Amino acid sequence: MTWLIATVGVGAGIVAGLALAVVEFGAWALVTPRRISDPPPDPKRDAGTPGAGAWSPGETIRVTAADGVELAGRWVPAERPTGRVMILIHGFIDGPAMMLLDRGPAILARGWSVAAIDLRGYGASQGPYSSFGGREADDLHAWLDALAGLVPPGEPFVPVVWGRSMGAAIALRAAVEDDRVRALVLEAPMVDLQASVATFMRKRKLPMAPALSRLVVRRAGKIAGTSLARPRALEMAPRFDRPVIVVHGRDDDLIPTALARRLADAFPTPAPFLEVPGAKHADVARVGGRPLLEEVLDFVDRSI
Repeated sequence: MTWLIATVGVGAGIVAGLALAVVEFGAWALVTPRRISDPPPDPKRDAGTPGAGAWSPGETIRVTAADGVELAGRWVPAERPTGRVMILIHGFIDGPAMMLLDRGPAILARGWSVAAIDLRGYGASQGPYSSFGGREADDLHAWLDALAGLVPPGEPFVPVVWGRSMGAAIALRAAVEDDRVRALVLEAPMVDLQASVATFMRKRKLPMAPALSRLVVRRAGKIAGTSLARPRALEMAPRFDRPVIVVHGRDDDLIPTALARRLADAFPTPAPFLEVPGAKHADVARVGGRPLLEEVLDFVDRSI
């Protein structure tokens, strides 16, 4: 009996140790993303695309966040700049320039200037930790202040924010708190971080995924010094009463279509929901291509 108790104790200790390792590794992976080098513009990608002839990676712009962190981004003015500015916010695994490469030419062709920002901890921005909106929402307020200063004199500042995945959750949170944002484009939006972490764990056949995901997100929040999980997008949506459109891949394997639709329906005026056949989580704009981008931009142009 003593041998059995000791064996069970050792086994429980091993399991607990493995669980602790998973939690610690997962938490640090959430808040310290790998910095990805920006790819150069791809002439083949943009060949034959209206507006692509004037395509360039833009100039570097910088702002200082409220806590002193230096943030960087790219600014690509329209051929005839007005006050219309499309702010692109990337997702968790993106190189920041990918938002520009896949969406920039179509947006510029509509006469919008484009600002693609590097979230803290990404690209050329400083900051040791990503926090899924805990601090990034405030950072967007600083960007809005700076971008308003780039608008030609006499032109009204008309910012629209296009966020992908994590960037969509950040965009929504910031827009609720800043009424300068005129409209939102939420692409493959991160609706519930904890649920997405659990899905990621299940795909890797880790046991007790729901429990472990709660611990990972909680531990990540302690490292970053702010909550990564609250407030959830579903809690913020009813507070945003301006135009919004949700774009989602039909084959998204991280965020179920039903959950994204639930978010679209949670706004005071339910948001149009564009489902892209054949698209997964990270390739919505690429799979949808120019027709998708034009439909999104048609909505934005009609709505503001």
